[in-house]
Amino acid sequence: MIQHIRWQILLVVVGIALLIALLVYVAFNFSTVWVAAQGGTYVEGLAGTPQFINPLLCQTYEVDGDLCALVFNGLTRMGYNGQIEPDLAERWEVSSDGMAYTFYLRRGVRWHDGNLVTTDDVLFTIGLLQDPNFPGPADWGQLWRTVTATQVSQWTLRFELQQPYPAFLDYTTVGILPRHLLQDVPARELVNQPFNLHPVGTGIYQVSQVVTDTGRVSQIILDANPFYYGQRPLIARIQFKFYPNYQAVYQAYLNDEVQGIGRVAPEDLEAARRNPDLQLFTSPLPRYSLIYLNHTSETAPFFADRQVRQALMYALDRQALIDNVLGGQGVVANSPILNNSWAFTPTLSAYTFDPSRAIALLQEAGWQPSGLNESAILTHTDTLTPAVAAWFKEGRPLSFSLLVPDEPERVALAQEIARQWALVGIQANVEPVLTGFLNERIRPRRYQAALVELDMTLVGDPDPYPFWHQTQIQPPGQNYANYDDRDMSELLETARLTPDQQARQRLYYQFQRLFAQNLPALPLYQPVYTYAVDRNVRGVHVGPVMRPGDRFLGIADWYLRLRRVIRSAATPEGVSSP
Repeated sequence: MIQHIRWQILLVVVGIALLIALLVYVAFNFSTVWVAAQGGTYVEGLAGTPQFINPLLCQTYEVDGDLCALVFNGLTRMGYNGQIEPDLAERWEVSSDGMAYTFYLRRGVRWHDGNLVTTDDVLFTIGLLQDPNFPGPADWGQLWRTVTATQVSQWTLRFELQQPYPAFLDYTTVGILPRHLLQDVPARELVNQPFNLHPVGTGIYQVSQVVTDTGRVSQIILDANPFYYGQRPLIARIQFKFYPNYQAVYQAYLNDEVQGIGRVAPEDLEAARRNPDLQLFTSPLPRYSLIYLNHTSETAPFFADRQVRQALMYALDRQALIDNVLGGQGVVANSPILNNSWAFTPTLSAYTFDPSRAIALLQEAGWQPSGLNESAILTHTDTLTPAVAAWFKEGRPLSFSLLVPDEPERVALAQEIARQWALVGIQANVEPVLTGFLNERIRPRRYQAALVELDMTLVGDPDPYPFWHQTQIQPPGQNYANYDDRDMSELLETARLTPDQQARQRLYYQFQRLFAQNLPALPLYQPVYTYAVDRNVRGVHVGPVMRPGDRFLGIADWYLRLRRVIRSAATPEGVSSP
């Protein structure tokens, strides 16, 4: 009996020892960690009201572009580095002469409603772009009307160009529309379709609910697309809430109504930086603000004088505009090609703030001052006082209207520009336009001077041909300044036909030097975009963006939930902690 008890005690002791050994082994070789888990709803606030969740129409309003980035895909897409990447097309081939492009679609891709995506959908979308009544960006229509699209098979199609065009691939990033839902809709009627608020795409998320309040869209809910062909997102649902302005969005975050702020306004930026709960992501946008001068205006003929244009430029303190009006959210621009483009030349002669030089140029151009007080001309903006009451030439005053969209930030910017010009006697009358700024005033050239922001995201290639070539002077061309210069136009023509990037770069360098000398318009700044998201939203990484919607390029890696897993010491690192 005693011997039996001893054996039991021995077994217990051995068992305890083995258990301790096992626990020690586990402690040294395994650990419990937190990792990203699927599920949850991310809530983001946006300023504005969605109108066109349609990839052919969403370029005008930022809120539309944000939604299209999640709902639609093109044959290709533009990655963080500005390079073209496969999307609906898994690959493509380019002919040796650069005039034919063959695209091979991914097989098995489905629309949000379950229908297969084929080349029929691509050809249908291209047909809308080629229609003379296409209501979207004019340069898209102009380009696609020169392209012959041919269906090779259900999964393969070919585009044939009339001449080589290195930037063509950029146009293939446009989102594709479903033929089976829109095939009976003429291009001119695209803007009137219910589809624009209840879209069906191929994107990583799909629209599941649209909430209206007194006739206005107040919320849109997106659910993860179960048919998506790419990486499955961790966040199950995205809820967008819409507010009247950027300041209201920031206040909504402070009120715990949203987790993300679609854009941080300059006036909220300092507070956002001090907020320990916010992650901020900043990137220059592929846009630039400039002042168009109408070179054929009968009421402001002085814009045709290069010395007057240069005087206008020297009289502007552009860094002060950025600091005082934009809260530092901008980079001074000296060229119609963006500062971060491969085609930009950093050796351009910059126009620095020099009011004395501005006055000297006006005098050289034959303008006579009224009330000149040269002793009052100083170079420091804090002490600068009005030096000239007005300038006259042949009885005509140097006075004109400065057209601007009726938006608070843009109006404030125009008013500060007018104030700076007034210090050297140049009289600009700010004219805010509530509706029809682009279609009724800029496109028909019904303006003298206009504060405009050019969006270069329609095509990532730096080609400035649409805005400055002499053939684009007449509508629907986009040479809104009506500037006619054969030397500049020849450089742009040649660059368009040159496939070698280094050779194109040299041509664009020459074009920019001529632009700086002639100054057909007044470049101001390249805006900076700041996005903010709560620190409880993890996995967020935002690289350089071509458009604000590009912040969602890495949305599949974002997550809200965590789960515990046991990890072996041999398991690679990369897990997250709560």
